[in-house]
Amino acid sequence: MENSGLEAIGQIQQLLQKPQSFIEEDFSPYFYRYFVRYSNPKKFDGYLGLCKYLFQVTKSKNATVLDLGCGFGLMGTLLGLHGSREVVGYDLNEEKIECFKKLLSHLVPEVNNIKPVLGNSSKIEYPDKYFDVIIANETLSHVSDMKGSIQEAYRVLKPGGCLLIRDGNNSLFLLGRIKRRAFWRRMEYGPVDPSWLRATDIPLPYFAIRQKMILDKFPQMDSLEIDFLSGSTAGMVGEEIFKAVEEFEKNGKITHKSVFPYRNPITGEYPEKEINPFSLKEMLQKIGFEVSFIPYFYSESFSDLEAAAKRFLYCMEKYLPIAHFFLSPGFALLGIKGNRR
Repeated sequence: MENSGLEAIGQIQQLLQKPQSFIEEDFSPYFYRYFVRYSNPKKFDGYLGLCKYLFQVTKSKNATVLDLGCGFGLMGTLLGLHGSREVVGYDLNEEKIECFKKLLSHLVPEVNNIKPVLGNSSKIEYPDKYFDVIIANETLSHVSDMKGSIQEAYRVLKPGGCLLIRDGNNSLFLLGRIKRRAFWRRMEYGPVDPSWLRATDIPLPYFAIRQKMILDKFPQMDSLEIDFLSGSTAGMVGEEIFKAVEEFEKNGKITHKSVFPYRNPITGEYPEKEINPFSLKEMLQKIGFEVSFIPYFYSESFSDLEAAAKRFLYCMEKYLPIAHFFLSPGFALLGIKGNRR
């Protein structure tokens, strides 16, 4: 890495150590809550280690990289500073993209190889065969259309290009399933912790958001009907909800039910959707990728208990490559675009 990249990383670290009031005012409260952990130098170094690992395993030096679901852009920025030729950070949330731009504005001299872009992963506004590398870090468990997003990734990748998927919502890990379902129920029925939410989110459980949507669209309905329809449309999004209500008004019933009843009724995003690593691998192969599992990567530990747990998981990955999926919350896989299409 060149000296300019090291200087910029130092500037980012100093920025994340600034007072809470400064960060919340200049960026947003959600940005502060998300990155306050990296004010700890050891945790920041751990995140640097993760980014370096992803950079190396995807061979991103001098490559054109798409950070799909880039969030606030810290990972994409670090990839660009490590030596990628071009990094495009792509995210559906306007607040996060605006914070990404502000993050870049704090770097002196100006960084020109990193570009934040507002967009949907299921419709990537770039031409075919544009990117060498796509990284989806903790992304697919949130997108509204997983298969469509992977197909788009395939389209915009060059032949021989790689898609790295890393996610902590492994459906085979039992403890994670228990905690995840409790989280889903709280997102649906409340109480909702504001620290989970972005500034652009409505600070209400999904059930209450649908209540409000139905009341605004159908003000003649009484409260009992609205409560019933809010429950019956769980998992539906936008116009789907209104069409279901219209069907109920016409026929007295709703024939369609959502397969997954816990979704943001405004954006369609999933709150930590479960992913079966083997089903995902099969989906990627059908689309045209050559797929292999790779280490999830466990960053530096900050307590003896955490270090012991990470050593255990590392040994599981190394010596019991199948069994570890049932004992680890996360997984990672690497897909290489073949030439069949």
